[in-house]
Amino acid sequence: MSAPQWPEGLNDSMPLPYTVWRVMHHVDGVRDISEVARLAGLTVPDVTERLNAAAQWINRAAQREQQVTDQTADVVIQCLMPVVGPMAEVMVDEVLDELGEQATLSALLSGLARQLTPERVQQFARNLRDRGIT
Repeated sequence: MSAPQWPEGLNDSMPLPYTVWRVMHHVDGVRDISEVARLAGLTVPDVTERLNAAAQWINRAAQREQQVTDQTADVVIQCLMPVVGPMAEVMVDEVLDELGEQATLSALLSGLARQLTPERVQQFARNLRDRGIT
């Protein structure tokens, strides 16, 4: 069996769920997956699942730091619309105007979340997850 590697972009200061770090702690590029599983007290399929989860976390982190495109803004509006109604487009436009040309998805979502109640933030977050945004 091959030795699993850390996903590109992952570093030891990145916040990950404990279940993922529990596996990544043993991944050194030398140990094969069965040894990592033994050390983590998990099965090989569990380790594979955690490795895939680490890669997904990296991809989401990279996505959040990308500049907002028109397409991304449209998806955010679609996710916000069920939460606040037709004001969604205005809210997104206002936050983007405040952020300027270098607006990231993370900054956009944070700016919108500050304007919502906790219940609406949860609904908005669910809508974003359903669309693969966060």
